Amino acid sequence: MKKALILAGAAVLALVACNKNPETDQTPVDFSQYKIRVEPVITRVTETNFENGDAIGVSIVRKAGDFASNAQFTYDGTAFTGGLNWYEDGEEACTLKAYYPYKEGEALPTMFTVQQDQTKGTASSDFVSAVKENVLPSANAVSMVFKHQLSRLVATVKNNTGAEIESIVFEEFVPVANIAADLTAKVADGAKWQPMKPFFKDGTYYLIVPAQTVKPVVKVTVGGKELSQKLAEANLEPGKQYSVSIVVNKEEIKVVLAGEIENWNDGGELEGDFKENLEEGYFTYAGVKYSVVKMQDGKWWMAQNLAYLPEGCTPATDLSAVTAGVFAPLKVNADQSGLEFTTDEAVVAANGYLYQAEVALGLNVGDLQNVAEAEALEGAQGICPTGWHVPTIDDITGLVGKAVSPIPTNAEAPYYNGSNGSIALLNADGFNMAPVGAISIQDNTKTAGTFMGWNTKYPDKITSSMLCGSSYAGVTYNTSGDETSGVKNLQFFGLMPMTNKDAEADFTCNGTKVSYRIAGPVRCVRN
Repeated sequence: MKKALILAGAAVLALVACNKNPETDQTPVDFSQYKIRVEPVITRVTETNFENGDAIGVSIVRKAGDFASNAQFTYDGTAFTGGLNWYEDGEEACTLKAYYPYKEGEALPTMFTVQQDQTKGTASSDFVSAVKENVLPSANAVSMVFKHQLSRLVATVKNNTGAEIESIVFEEFVPVANIAADLTAKVADGAKWQPMKPFFKDGTYYLIVPAQTVKPVVKVTVGGKELSQKLAEANLEPGKQYSVSIVVNKEEIKVVLAGEIENWNDGGELEGDFKENLEEGYFTYAGVKYSVVKMQDGKWWMAQNLAYLPEGCTPATDLSAVTAGVFAPLKVNADQSGLEFTTDEAVVAANGYLYQAEVALGLNVGDLQNVAEAEALEGAQGICPTGWHVPTIDDITGLVGKAVSPIPTNAEAPYYNGSNGSIALLNADGFNMAPVGAISIQDNTKTAGTFMGWNTKYPDKITSSMLCGSSYAGVTYNTSGDETSGVKNLQFFGLMPMTNKDAEADFTCNGTKVSYRIAGPVRCVRN
């Protein structure tokens, strides 16, 4: 079925003939002399109408049962016909069911699988069907409205690399659908997703998949390099199409909103897992909008803490969960005697979650086994969005100037006040830094953590935090100095804001060493 952009006309009426003239009381017509013909109408077509030689499967159901089951009908340019005549009784109504593309067999299909590789066209993957009830035998063709039962992605690509796009692959889509008795389709439960290649025509990519709830991944290979982008979860509905606009840069791809697309029923856009709008000072990541700001160091920083939950993670609210990876945020308890966990959504939005270093850097707790692996994480994207990374020690000293030994002070840093990195200076430029606490777990031998960030002199507020970084800072072993005894603790350089002073002008934010099992907030920096 080749396709051309057309729309169906208005309503269609089935033309039926009476078996008896009430005025003359003539003998009933024997309709078995007439061939069954189906006149197709496709609503909001893919790319087209049916063409000569296209085949559909037809079933005709009477009260007594099937008169025909999956009979092959072929299109002649006007209607579908086969070697099947009507039954004799013109007063007995029936139900007609028809589908495309035809699949040989004795019964209508109960399963349909789209092509994984649709680069040669989508026609064989476009399952359309029609059901019409109360049909009487007739010398005329029966008009049937065919509807798309699957979903379609329509992708446009802006290539900023200067190199040729070698391939585009969509992942996480299940290609198998179950077909119900009414010829509607539903994604097959338990079926595995497969990588799928779209059809390219006139600057646009097309992919047909069963309707499903999915978190798609788009992979683009350009100049020999594979770039990928995860999209936000989408609920694809039958008969609807969804637009995706892909921007390909040298080091990343980004999904942005596309314009309205005609034909099919418009299901809207598949919005990227990450959408960046620097002009308006924000990005949207996994459905959450974060403020960002370009600081005087020339870099874009998050102006709030990350509140992203990696897949499979549940924020811990138990200090004994020393390998949880992610902890809930903290607040001062009701009697202002210390800190406690909170799951309040407002606090999560304001303060973000607390991450152990391995999770912040894109790993699982327990993955890091040696110094070389820790050193390799310098500048890692980790749980940050595409194009952003967990801060390095150069990012930190370039911003605030001061860090712990052996890092030299950068007196030229824009937010160094001559003694320390200054929260007042940072926040005057929109950094919005405020301590939110941390979970102190000194090393991997500890079976419980403690709350960090509260002291009796300032009982109504949290006074410190330890933000995660990606630059390796140090190691201790189970036996001091003996590498063969195994790692006890690894450290990374991070940021430590402190407000344990009476005057805001004295609040500090310097580089520090953070043990890899400590759980602290994350702020990402743009590459």
